[in-house]
Parts: sequence; C-alpha cells; structure tokens
Amino acid sequence: MRAHVLGIDHVIVLVRDLDAARADYRRFGFTISPRGTHSAHMGTGNHTIMLERDYFELLGVVAPTEANAKWRELLARREGMSGVALKTDDAAGAAAEMRAIGVAAADPVHFSRPVELPGGGKGEAAFNTAQFPPEATPGGRMFCCQHLTMPTTWVPSLLRHANSAYGLAEVMLATDDPQGMAAAYAKIFDRGTVAVPGGVAVPTGNTPLMLLTPAALKARYPATDLSALPVPALAGFVVRVRSRDAARAALRAGGAAFAEEGASLVAAPAAARGVVVELRPG
Repeated sequence: MRAHVLGIDHVIVLVRDLDAARADYRRFGFTISPRGTHSAHMGTGNHTIMLERDYFELLGVVAPTEANAKWRELLARREGMSGVALKTDDAAGAAAEMRAIGVAAADPVHFSRPVELPGGGKGEAAFNTAQFPPEATPGGRMFCCQHLTMPTTWVPSLLRHANSAYGLAEVMLATDDPQGMAAAYAKIFDRGTVAVPGGVAVPTGNTPLMLLTPAALKARYPATDLSALPVPALAGFVVRVRSRDAARAALRAGGAAFAEEGASLVAAPAAARGVVVELRPG
C-alpha cells in the first residue's frame, strides 16, 4: 500500500455553463458552494459539492487561456467527468512514490483560489497538486491533491444537503477491457483488485474505482439512458445518502429527472451534465 496515496479526494465534472450546471445539481438536492475563480492563468471556475470526507466539483472555463486548452478541447466534444483527484497528505511524497514504480508524476504545483464564505466574507483555499501522466491512468485523468486550508473548503454549512448526501461510495469508469485496465490502476494504489459482475473493483484506500463494461453499467441501470456515455471514459459516481425518502423528496421538489433503480435514485447523463449520478441509501 502507498504511504501518501490515500484514496479518492474528489471527482471533477467538466461543464460548459457553470450557472446552468449549478442549477441542475441544486435540483438534485445538493447544497452548492459559491463560485470559486481560479487564477487568470488557469481561466477556470468551479462550484464544489462538499461531503463529509470528500466531494465533487463542477468545473468550467470562464476565460480561454493556454492552460485550459485541454478542457476547451474536451468541452467541444462533450461535458462529463474529466478527472479524479486522489487524497494525499504530502503531494511531494506521493509524486516520489509514483516515480519509484515507474509512473512519471510531475513535480508538485502550489495554487490557491479565493473563497466566498456562505456567511459572508472571504477566505482562501490552497492546495499542492501532483499530476500523473495520461498513460498511467487509461480512460481517466488522475492527480494527487493535498489540502492546505481544510476549514475554508469543508465549511460546515456546505455539508448539509436536502437529499441527505454524506459521502462518495464509488467512482465508475466505463471500459470494454476492465481486466486490462485494472493492472494500471492497481499499480497506482497497490491494494490489489476484486472481480465484480461485468468488471473489476480497484480498492483505493477509501472509495473504490469500478471498471465496468457498458453492458454491466446497463445491467446496473436498466431504466437509465446511458447511450451518451463515451467508452473508455469516467462514467459517473455513487453518492451515499442517509435517507432514501429525503433524497426522493428533494429530487421531486427540485423537479429533477431521475429513475428509481432498486433502492437507489439515479440521474442520467442527460440530466447530470454527462455523468451518471446515483444516490444510494446506506
């Protein structure tokens, strides 16, 4: 097991219109953070949806720059999940661990962004990140993210959601070759793999990465239209909720489109900016 790669920290949903995406996810019963704006060099902005120990992020381009060319190229084709940030207590240590196993992780980069606090006033969210090369994580981009200012990221008022969400349960990647891809991800996390119907689960230290065939995803979500999902690519994520009734009530109150899939409530890619979002009780 790795000493400094500690699991999944957050997932990133790349969107064309931040305001519209914020409204969509609010309809699902999530509390959305005020917009954060990254540096002029990066030219991006985001809204976070904070959970108790992890989160997901809506990311958009607010001004074209050289640094966000890859996001603009992807958005010209589709919206959807663009990456997974891994939890680390030491970005430099995580990069060194990756290099020791032949993964050419980049040197850590420090950046910060201003934060509008829900009760008024401003703070700063600061991070050290270390990027992994694309070939190390086929079908999905990954990097390590070390939080330096957790109180301005995990703000208590942002952790309360009408749908009772509290944590990530799974991250899903659609692929025609789960077994082939599993070796690359098992190398990153060093925790082995577990066979699951239609794919492979890769333990990460907290939230498992599920490598699933399109047929397996369809078997999971028979009432959900998955036709727009690309393969191979990050497909979606599962959010744990404390109350199915609260989640259903929040979705209905927001006028959100969803399907009931067993005990779970599922938003299709067409309603969730190119990703599958499953609200799972438990």
